[in-house]
Amino acid sequence: MKEENRLAKSILDKAVRSGNEFGWKQSDFLEVVEAAKEFRMAIIGGQVQYVFPDGTCELYWLSYDPKPRLQNEKWLEYCNRTTYECSDIFQQLISKINIEKEAIESFEFLKEKKAEGININDFLIFILYFDDSETDNIVR
Repeated sequence: MKEENRLAKSILDKAVRSGNEFGWKQSDFLEVVEAAKEFRMAIIGGQVQYVFPDGTCELYWLSYDPKPRLQNEKWLEYCNRTTYECSDIFQQLISKINIEKEAIESFEFLKEKKAEGININDFLIFILYFDDSETDNIVR
């Protein structure tokens, strides 16, 4: 079972599929991160993508990856820490980087879409990866 399937249906309904990955709109991102914490899943990180029916552009250098699990770090501490770190890195990224400008300068495909009058930010998503490897072992 993919980790994402542990999330509530209301969260999954907001997801945008990009191949085998799940991404969310900027407005839903922090809600998804908090939901992962509630389901006792850690966040490995993710990156920015523009997903169109005819192509995907991944801005892999724009990521929000927390530090890996620390030696002897308890599972719930890891989940909580990655939630905080991922949220913090994400907030910094969206406040300091002009993602659209970066995308257009990096991908001719996006530059052409923008020139056609398409609002490329309607296709902007934020991929998230989760770790639930110890979730089932938690006594609730």
